[in-house]
Amino acid sequence: MGDTLIIRPASRADAAAIASIYAHYVRNGVISFELDPPDVQEMAARIDLILPHYPFLAAERDGVLIGYAYAGKLYERPAYRWSAEATVYVAHDQHRQGIGRALYTTLISALKEQGFQTIIGKITLPNPASVTLHEMFGFVPSGVLAKVGFKHGAWHDVGLYQLDLGSRPTNPEETRSFGG
Repeated sequence: MGDTLIIRPASRADAAAIASIYAHYVRNGVISFELDPPDVQEMAARIDLILPHYPFLAAERDGVLIGYAYAGKLYERPAYRWSAEATVYVAHDQHRQGIGRALYTTLISALKEQGFQTIIGKITLPNPASVTLHEMFGFVPSGVLAKVGFKHGAWHDVGLYQLDLGSRPTNPEETRSFGG
């Protein structure tokens, strides 16, 4: 019973746990290009902004939130509305337990159901674990933004990974059930 992983929709009530998981990566690495971790109120506002249009998921075990995933706008221009950018974070002490895989499985399924055609993952390079996760789901490298982020005294590249969710419909408006 103690190892059951539950993937569920996130809510504002999860903002503190999500902010805590994310703060570790903001402070200690270059996976996120934010320089200061958002506080609980900011994280709650981000959840509110995302949820009306995109999935925001929480992974928990024994009532403890240990990871999260969400999607959002790839870019502001309306023609991009069939594409989403995906993000997954797992608590730093919970890696290699299938949590990221479970979150991504549910996130990809939800985006496909909503009529999205493409999912983009942006990965600060090098990051073999994230590259492996994305490639496991069929994401393919689609470019590198060289030295675009400066953090912790160094310039960092960002790899773009793309997952196409099937053949493109002639009229995508007819397939859209929810989203940006």
